[in-house]
Amino acid sequence: MMLCLCATLLWNCGGKSDAGSPKPPANGVYYWRTTYKTDSVENAFLRNNQIKRMYVRFFDVDVDNSNSSEKCLPVATIQLDDTLPADVEIIPTVFITNKAIQYASSFCKLLAHRLFAMCDNFGIEPTEVQFDCDWTSSTQETYFDFLKKIGAELNNYFFEMQISATIRLHQLSQTPPPVDNGVLMCYNTGNFRKFGTRNSILDINDVEPYMKHLKNYDLPLSIALPTYSWNIEFDDKKEFLRLNREHYNFSDTNIKAIGKNTYQMDMPGENRTYIRHEEVSAKTLENVKQLILKNMSYKPDIILYHLDSKQLEKYTKDEISEIYR
Repeated sequence: MMLCLCATLLWNCGGKSDAGSPKPPANGVYYWRTTYKTDSVENAFLRNNQIKRMYVRFFDVDVDNSNSSEKCLPVATIQLDDTLPADVEIIPTVFITNKAIQYASSFCKLLAHRLFAMCDNFGIEPTEVQFDCDWTSSTQETYFDFLKKIGAELNNYFFEMQISATIRLHQLSQTPPPVDNGVLMCYNTGNFRKFGTRNSILDINDVEPYMKHLKNYDLPLSIALPTYSWNIEFDDKKEFLRLNREHYNFSDTNIKAIGKNTYQMDMPGENRTYIRHEEVSAKTLENVKQLILKNMSYKPDIILYHLDSKQLEKYTKDEISEIYR
């Protein structure tokens, strides 16, 4: 039976947390789909890799542009069409757009209440909530103030709640957010809109320049590594068209390889389309992990993004085990 929050339950339904000692190390994985339902391959992945933490995206917060008030609303709320694993810690995760964070003072209390209502509805008692926001220098002060306030608000509902935040590579040079711990997002490292980009998901050459900021970064970090793939499409002038997550049959006679992972597609009556297929090899994941470990004084948790059997089947069991090791 499908479990979900009633559609009418929207919003109305101090610093770093004092939640106590750090959690023990554990393998983790993100779940980033709007319906929670796992298949046999995904369940086996959780068991075989001893996954102890699953960061589940509960919803996004974005600005509702349908009216002049620019009201912030939760969107893409997850629904449960399966049972959450009892032996895996579920960490509710909320993505907040940079535009929405400018109005954080208007939804802080409501967001805390909504998270509590969803956790109660799902039958979980989390000890950590994670916030994902690509904050910039112009939104940093507002976002950091939000993190302080949301920590206090959540402690009104949950016992000893920790707060974590995602950290982009470019944010390593800035002041860490006021949270208990962070997750270093080692993906989307390149410019996917540029035709000449080799791999915008993850390229060690894009990661290396940021390592000089990692050694002295004053926040405990886990490492998130990508296991997803996608296709970037360009027009006949090699200008960016779209990001396409659908599968291409690259053996099709209308598609011809013109580079290592680049193709041209000529369909009758249509302009030529260029396609760059991007995925990340196990070797690249391991090399990036080792690069980061060399610049850290502790062994971080490894979190894969994300739990999807169609994407994970690209890797062998041994390759996944080595990444988590």
